[in-house]
Amino acid sequence: MKFDKRNSSYLMTNVSFLHDYPLHTVTKTIPSTSEKHVELDRHTNTAVKFLSQESALLHSQLKTQRERIARDLHDGIGSQLTHIISRLDIMAFNNQVKPNQLADLRDFTSETFQQLRETIWVLNQPEIPYGQLTERVRGLLTRISSESEYPKLNIVAYGDGEVLLSPHVASSIFRIIQESINNAMKYAEATLISVCLAIDETSFTVLITDNGKGFCRHEICPGYGLENIRRRAEELNGKLDLDSSDEGTKVLVEFPL
Repeated sequence: MKFDKRNSSYLMTNVSFLHDYPLHTVTKTIPSTSEKHVELDRHTNTAVKFLSQESALLHSQLKTQRERIARDLHDGIGSQLTHIISRLDIMAFNNQVKPNQLADLRDFTSETFQQLRETIWVLNQPEIPYGQLTERVRGLLTRISSESEYPKLNIVAYGDGEVLLSPHVASSIFRIIQESINNAMKYAEATLISVCLAIDETSFTVLITDNGKGFCRHEICPGYGLENIRRRAEELNGKLDLDSSDEGTKVLVEFPL
């Protein structure tokens, strides 16, 4: 093809459209070294503040847990050991020991040792499966049943056994059940005690019933243990519902998870 003015004109016509689209220069601002340091300091300060808050929260939780453990040891095992020492002192002072006194003291010492083992069981685990807690309660009932024919004890448990509970929650539930059973045996003269546990995604329910003679709440002495049950329920942000008549007693504790 010959190159002439027409071809040149054609070429210029087809190329000239490029001038209708201006070229854009893309620029990227690169932070200076000082700006990088400022940004790094900001992130570092945020991280330090977060870690400080988490550390303070953990310290508070550990302190609360220690106080609970100390109170449980003092109120439970501590008082029982004091009782054992007192009994031994009385025997030594009288300079005589009856066989039944030794048997009672041995049983009481065994009970104290068992409570210590249960406390250690709770402390040795960061989380406790619900199923493991129910087995511990079942073991408690079996141990009590093996010591005498009455009362008859049974347990039913509902819910997912894999749900994890904190040591504090598991320990509180166990102590509530233990205290309620002791009350029914010592004061209500019950021949049948039933324990029902139920757990779901949002709540936990403990129900202990007996067929004992019941009691009047206003006439119960402090040693009955109801205040301990109420205190444990409140620590779990739950509530205690107590119903008693001459047909038996119902202890119901419910709290959120």
